[in-house]
Amino acid sequence: MPDRSYVEKAADSGLNKLKLLQNDPRRYALRSILAGMYLTITLFAYWMMVHNLHDIPFGKVITSLFFGVGLIIIVFTNAELFTSNTMYLSVSSVEGKTNWKETLFLWTVCFLGNLMGALIVAGLLYGAGMIQALPVDHALYTGAAHKVHQAGSEIFFKGILANWVVCLAVRLALRCKEDVAKIMVMMLVISIFVYSGYEHSIANLGTFSISLLGNGSITYSEALHNLLFSTLGNIVGGVVFLGLPFAYLNPTESQDASLKK
Repeated sequence: MPDRSYVEKAADSGLNKLKLLQNDPRRYALRSILAGMYLTITLFAYWMMVHNLHDIPFGKVITSLFFGVGLIIIVFTNAELFTSNTMYLSVSSVEGKTNWKETLFLWTVCFLGNLMGALIVAGLLYGAGMIQALPVDHALYTGAAHKVHQAGSEIFFKGILANWVVCLAVRLALRCKEDVAKIMVMMLVISIFVYSGYEHSIANLGTFSISLLGNGSITYSEALHNLLFSTLGNIVGGVVFLGLPFAYLNPTESQDASLKK
C-alpha cells in the first residue's frame, strides 16, 4: 500500500471518530472513558513493577516494554485516547475531512472522558484497599512528585517528545497487516518515551489520581501545573511533529503531479 493510502486511512479514522461523537455522543464518551480506564489499570501495574524491579538488571527495560500494553489494549478495543487523536484529527483536518473547530471539540470531550476513566479506576483501586497499602516511598508516589516538581518548560518539551513517540507508534502500526506485528511495534516504540521519562498527559491523569487518593505528597495545584504543560506539549507533539508532516510528506496524486512540473 502506498504511503498516501495510510494518510487517507488516518484521515478517514479522524472523520469516523467525529461522526461517532456527533451521531452517538454517549458511545463516543464511553470509548473515551474506557481508554482512560485501560491506561490507568496498566499504569498501576507498571508502577508496581517499577517499585519491585528497580534493583534488578534490566528492570527498567522490562517495565518500559510493559507500558505499551496500555496502548495495545486501547488500539485493539477501539477506545478513544486523547493523545493519539491529536494525530488522527490533525491529519483529517489538513485533508479537509474535518475542521479545526470540530477537532478541538473532540479533543476536549476525549480528554474529559479519559480523565473520568482514570478517576474510576483510581476509585476502584482505593475501594480494593490497594492504594492505601502502598508505602509512602513507593515508586508511584515518588514518580508523581518528580513529575509535578519540574519546571513548566521542561514538562512542555517532554510532553512534545512523549506524544511524538506515541503517535509514531500508532502511525507505524497503521502499516502492519498482522496483529502480532502491531503489538511488537507499539511495545517497542512506546518503550522509548517511557524509558526516557517523557510526559504523557493521560498517563499522568492516572498517576496523579492514585497519588492524590493515597499517601502521595503532591497537591491538586501541582498536578494541574503538570497537566497544563504536558497536555500542551502532547498537542504540539501529535500535531506539529507527526500529524502535519505525515500528511505533507505524502501529497495527493494531483499535488504530487503539480510539484513535478
